[in-house]
Parts: sequence; C-alpha cells; structure tokens
Amino acid sequence: MKKRFCALLLISTAVFSLTACGSSSSASYSDDAYGTVTLCNYKNLTAEKKVLTVTEDDIDSDIDVMLYDYADFKEVDRPSTNGDCITAEITGTKDGDVLFSYTGDSSYDLYLGSEDFGADFDQALTGVSAGDELTFSITYPEDYDYEDFAGATIDYMVNVMSITEEVLPELTEDFVKNTLGYDSIAALREDARARLEADNESSAEYDFRENLMQQVIDGSDFESYSQDLYDSYATGMEENYESYMEMFGCETVEEVYDLFGMTETDIEKEVMNLVYRAIVVQAISQKENLALTDTEYQEGLERYAEENDYDSTDALVEDYGEDSLRSWILEDKVLDFLEKNANVTVIETEATMDTEELQMIQ
Repeated sequence: MKKRFCALLLISTAVFSLTACGSSSSASYSDDAYGTVTLCNYKNLTAEKKVLTVTEDDIDSDIDVMLYDYADFKEVDRPSTNGDCITAEITGTKDGDVLFSYTGDSSYDLYLGSEDFGADFDQALTGVSAGDELTFSITYPEDYDYEDFAGATIDYMVNVMSITEEVLPELTEDFVKNTLGYDSIAALREDARARLEADNESSAEYDFRENLMQQVIDGSDFESYSQDLYDSYATGMEENYESYMEMFGCETVEEVYDLFGMTETDIEKEVMNLVYRAIVVQAISQKENLALTDTEYQEGLERYAEENDYDSTDALVEDYGEDSLRSWILEDKVLDFLEKNANVTVIETEATMDTEELQMIQ
C-alpha cells in the first residue's frame, strides 16, 4: 500500500519488459466521467515476476544500515577520505552567474562517495583538510542528469569547515543483545533475511502487477477521455512537484522538474498514463462485474490503515478522501483479476546494494 501512495504521488522510473496484449473489438467501454476505450485482450497476459534472492552481502548491508543509527560522529584532524562527511561552504557559478550558494548557516554536508556534484567534485575534495579554501572548475558531460550542469563548465569556490567520520559500533554478541534486542548475531541475521525476503517478494509482486496494468494500457485503443479526469490528475501532479520546491530550495516547479530529470513532455505522458489507467480500471471492472462491495471497501480500508501505520480508518479517509480510496481499492480488485488470469514466469535473481545506495540510505 505504501507503494500505491508513492506511485500516485511520485514519478515512477520503473522499466518493465512488456508483451503487448492482443486486440479485442468486443471489449468496448464508454462513460462520460472517464472516457471511451476499446480494450485489448487483457486475459492470459504474459509477464515475468523477478524475485531478488537474499544473499549474505544483502544481509551485511542491511545490518550496516541498522548500525548507522548507532554511529559515533567524530570530527577529525586529518585529510578527508572516502566516506567522510565534509561540512563546507560551496558556491557554484556558470558563465559568471551564481547557480547556487551554500554559505553560513546553509553550509553543505557532503559525504565523499555520494557524488552529489559528480565524481570529479568528490575527487577534488578528497585529501583536503579543515580550513582549506579551494577554487576549481568542472566540465560536465552532455548527458549529465542535472540539466543545468549538462555540457556546462561550473566554477566552484569551496571553504572546508570541518571533516567528520562515522564510526560504526562493533557488532558483538553483547551489543546485539543489550542494544538491538536480539538473542544473538545469528538471530539478528535470521530476522534480517526474513524481512528482506518479504520486502523482495512484495516488490516483485508490485512490479509484476504494474507490468500487467501497463500492458493493458499500451495495448488498448483510447478514443476519448474526460477533461475533468485529465484536469484532476494534472493538478495533482503539479501540486505534488510544488510540494518539493521548499524541500529542494527551488523557486519554480520547473526547477523541480529539472531536479528529477523530467521535462514538460514527460509530465504530460505521466498524466495521460494515469488517465488511461483510470479508464482501464473502470472498463474492466464493468465488463467483469467487479463492482466494489461495501464489505470489500471496508476490508480494503483496514488493510491500507494497517500497512501504513494509521491508528484508524477514519484518519486514513480524512487524509486521502473516500473517492480516492474507493478507486484504489477497486483498482486492486482489477489487478487481482489480471493476475489470476495471467501467465507468470517467476525468475529468481541476485542483486546487492552498492556503495552509493548505502550512502543514500544514511
């Protein structure tokens, strides 16, 4: 359910391997509140369900993340190395104009290795000491993620204020028992494995169901859509990005788009995908007699509340509204139907958390 909320509030970057569903002229649907569509043959869809197996490295990484909550932060009097946190005043200029400036109380905490300003920037700050003042320039590649940097030369002025290292506690039997509350290191690792396996299964199931829905959207023929439906999603999308303006220090929503590597065209595609998704859900639910019952609605509320740590279903409804919740629970029912009638191939694969992902979690 948390994935559901995030999917509706954030731009999805997932890439699926899709097999287009066949056409079906008999599956037509029209509703003024949604639109008109001729559905593809949405039964017997084929998709892969990729489940990540949990490795010992995965467990080690998970425990390391847990230990960061108990890390000792110690300011050091030595040159910086990878993994250190450098607190610095950083000003970046482009063609003589200040692009950004982190000074005074707004100084920047940079973890070497995170590549916040790129690998070359981290390299320039490796081996520096507190009190050092640096000026240097970096020319970024044309395909750099941040649009203002792509293909540009940025001139930097950096004042290194302090260097801090994180010292993780030693993972001993006493620490595990007295601090983490496990009977032993073995019990801790067993719990981590079970939790990671559950998370991997949940993620695989979510991605698989999204794959099925996207196949139907891509394979269906949309003849029209409700302007009100479009406006509601467009407004919600813009409000979502506007909510990030203060968080990231952006003055316009377009700057937030750039930060996420999105263009106006990308936003339009996302809005239209949400519109088509809503039409598909309504069309399939009508054709397959999947109308949401009051009992199913209440059960869905209780499930969503529990999965998202709400004290009551009333609080959940207050935050998201009954109409939105009914549409999400109905969509779950449609996805259940698609999954039940789909041909699924389960693939187990390994993937470990790399250094950059670990630092981002910190």
